[in-house]
Amino acid sequence: MGGTLGTISTTLTINGADILSDSFDVSVAMESMQVQQPIEFARVSVLHTAPTILQAASTGTYYLYVKNIGTTGGRVVDIRIADDSVFASLARNEFCFIPMKVDVGIELISLVGTELVEYAYFKKNTGE
Repeated sequence: MGGTLGTISTTLTINGADILSDSFDVSVAMESMQVQQPIEFARVSVLHTAPTILQAASTGTYYLYVKNIGTTGGRVVDIRIADDSVFASLARNEFCFIPMKVDVGIELISLVGTELVEYAYFKKNTGE
């Protein structure tokens, strides 16, 4: 197991003036999170003919970030665990950031054509 490499911080802000009768404004900041290896950040072309493996099956808890940065509107990328169970679908410019266990691995697959995806994963420091 690797040692602590650094700290990540996240803030999520959601707001809108025309979705309810009153304006909607939520901002949530998480405490800093200590992370260790493996840590990875990359952009990949995700095919529709075969899954792109982001993280092979392993133990531990990871923080996973995925954003569909493709330029073709309407193309969706599914995020799934390696047993083909889809747990998120991201349209162009959508993203997710979730803590998760990767006991069975994480993979991406485009539903149509090839899409460009940005991703990162950070292994949670077990000393927290």
